[in-house]
Amino acid sequence: MWTFRVVPSLFLRDMYRALSIPHSEVPPRTPHYSPMLHNAILSVSLAFSDEPYLRDPKTRLCFATAAKSLHELHAYTKADLSTVQAMGFLSSFYSDFGERIPAELYVGMSSRLGMILGLGLDATPWAAAGLIETDEIRWRNWTHWTLFCLDATWALYLGWDLGGPSRRSIQMPFVDSDMDQNPWYYAPANIPPQPNYLTLVFFETSVLFVIARQISELVHNSVRRNATQVEKQIAKIDLELNNWKRQLPPQLDITLENRASSTPQRLMLHLTYWWCSLALHRPFFDYPVQRIRHSDSEVNHAKLCIHAAENILELVETWSSLYTLRLAVLTMQGIIFSAGTVFLLCALQATAGPRIDCDKLQAILAQVQTCTRYLHEMGGTWPSAARTGNMLQAILNNKIRPVIVRRLAHTGMQIFVATLDREIPPAPGMDEGNETGLPAEAAPSYVPEWDLQLDPARGWSKPPLDNFFEQIQNAPVAFGLGVQTSLASMGAAADFRTLTTSVHQNV
Repeated sequence: MWTFRVVPSLFLRDMYRALSIPHSEVPPRTPHYSPMLHNAILSVSLAFSDEPYLRDPKTRLCFATAAKSLHELHAYTKADLSTVQAMGFLSSFYSDFGERIPAELYVGMSSRLGMILGLGLDATPWAAAGLIETDEIRWRNWTHWTLFCLDATWALYLGWDLGGPSRRSIQMPFVDSDMDQNPWYYAPANIPPQPNYLTLVFFETSVLFVIARQISELVHNSVRRNATQVEKQIAKIDLELNNWKRQLPPQLDITLENRASSTPQRLMLHLTYWWCSLALHRPFFDYPVQRIRHSDSEVNHAKLCIHAAENILELVETWSSLYTLRLAVLTMQGIIFSAGTVFLLCALQATAGPRIDCDKLQAILAQVQTCTRYLHEMGGTWPSAARTGNMLQAILNNKIRPVIVRRLAHTGMQIFVATLDREIPPAPGMDEGNETGLPAEAAPSYVPEWDLQLDPARGWSKPPLDNFFEQIQNAPVAFGLGVQTSLASMGAAADFRTLTTSVHQNV
């Protein structure tokens, strides 16, 4: 519900209408329900089932296959809002199993179909002409912004702007105050019923993702801009993020007093905010503190990244205590991974000087392990989360840890080196022979280079680029999808500058 992909009441209403028709008759077309959408939802949501046979990849694949067959039969002639959403769910299904090509194809088809259906355009004249229902104006508006948010999420994953749905001049998502007052209740969390505020959260999420798209565009186009232009753009976007946070409606804010009663949608809203802040400043983590031109303000990128990463861990811990990470949103893994990379950079930074604070270093490494543990806990639901956790461990064990051990040994801290110079085993239960987690007969063939990039055991030979902006330009990454990555490009360099820019490249 965080990005409002399905409105339960409307889905159930239209499902009742569709199933009330005798089998001998053609069911009516309904905007919020179709067999394709139903199967696509099950291919993703069964990951949350308590029944092992239901969350089994083979079972989930059956529903994805059924959705695809229905798409091939009907989508081109009977496409509607439910078709757009179904393609989005299929994209999520394939991304969870590391299938980047079909994942991107389906998210692209979803986005393009939305444009073909005119989502994002003013539908008021169509309603006035009797071509659509008046209520459909609101539904089309919501679907457009769902597509926008999904596209922006992918752009944050990959590090470039995908050029999907634009904001244009369309009205921001409608806020349905009556729907927001419906009680939200999850008994195991021991939280009293409270208003769900789903449409208000969606409104603020959409506003936030408008800013996120700017971050992606900045990263993608930085190579074409000079340092002054980039500096001004960073300051502008950072101000927009701060204003968004400051102007957030009180009922959506998370404070020390209400943290323990936070709903999942509110937690994801704030996790996304810190993710955006981290994505904006992390490329400049090891840059010196800069004073903004014509201002007394200073930008300390490292401090801002650390602040964002620590807030991410706090919010994830809140989610874990209330709902368990077995019920975490798929997108959360990308956010946790981003926080983990910041702590890796902090560990390198802590050992870069002549004097090393071992207590601080130990605390930082513990934060990295916390991120890995969270990802492996999510891995019980999402196969991609376990792989992402293993990626984070591989960076720590194979690239970061040897550098730290070498530096500590150089300063004579042999005792601390002995406690540090140990590799951490990968998450249990991962099938090393089947990278995607899909049944072997269903797993696609991979381009050989992708396997080389994915597998640390085969050697990470691609050297880091000298120019940071070239790295951003040439290193698309989908870490949150658990798919082929360019983490390999970290190389064997040991100096702080090279390693930090390498991590920047890969996240």
